[in-house]
Amino acid sequence: MQIILLEKVANLGVLGDIVKVKDGFGRNFLIPQGKAKRATEANKAEFAARRAELEKQQADILTAATARGAKLA
Repeated sequence: MQIILLEKVANLGVLGDIVKVKDGFGRNFLIPQGKAKRATEANKAEFAARRAELEKQQADILTAATARGAKLA
C-alpha cells in the first residue's frame, strides 16, 4: 500500500513523503491516527493544495515543543 505522510513518522519519513508500507500498518495505525492518507491521485492533488498549511502546522508544533523544552531546561 502506498501512502502520503501527513506528519513525521519515525523510521518511515517526513511530511509529504509517499512511502510503501504493509497494508495492516497503513490501515490499522497510520490512517486511523491521521498520520497518513492513501496515495490515490485525488489525495495527491488534495495534499499538493494543502501542503503549505500542513507544513505551517508542523512548524508551529515544533516551535511550541522547543519553547516548552527551553522552559524546562
